[in-house]
Amino acid sequence: MIVVVEHLEPCINRWILAEYSYVASLFPGRTWFTNVRRGASALRKLGKVFSESCVDLLRNRKVVVLDPQAPKPLTRDDLLSAEFVVIGGIMGSHPPEGRTKRFLTDRMPWAEPRNLGREQMTIAGAARVLKLVEDGAELSSVRIVRGLRIAEELGKGVSHVIELPYAFPAREDGSPDLPPRYLEIVREYAVVYEQRVLRSADECVDDYDDS
Repeated sequence: MIVVVEHLEPCINRWILAEYSYVASLFPGRTWFTNVRRGASALRKLGKVFSESCVDLLRNRKVVVLDPQAPKPLTRDDLLSAEFVVIGGIMGSHPPEGRTKRFLTDRMPWAEPRNLGREQMTIAGAARVLKLVEDGAELSSVRIVRGLRIAEELGKGVSHVIELPYAFPAREDGSPDLPPRYLEIVREYAVVYEQRVLRSADECVDDYDDS
């Protein structure tokens, strides 16, 4: 089974890269990134990169699309019969806009849409739950943390609280399972509205180098 992330944002910044890197760490050697028009060099160290959409690349293959609006929940049996599982590379909006259904599910009628629950997850969160189900967990047994609050001190007694209205898979201690340095990266971007950041050319990571 290959995990495919269909990139659906204008560019790749550090926040998206943290999400994508986490997906690749969960599925080493079997992660594809599709629909990548900019910043391909930033992703080649993580997996295979394609400029084409998965809608074209995976036509008539055995595909599961992870879609919060899908009528059926994901099961391990779904994964045993699938060649590919598609995750939408979308920085979610609140309230959700149904972009996964519009850009993926509706355009891939041969695919099997499956949900991970009715709540919106991050890209990394969806990948983590997918991995748990692949390893044998029942979806209903996966513990979820609803919402994330990050307090940030701005100085001189001024603080700011960042709220991410997503569902996150939980670790054994009950804390949200997050990519490395995720909170730090979120703090950096929280000053500017998420979608504005994603559309700022200065924030795109076209030639990312973490050396």
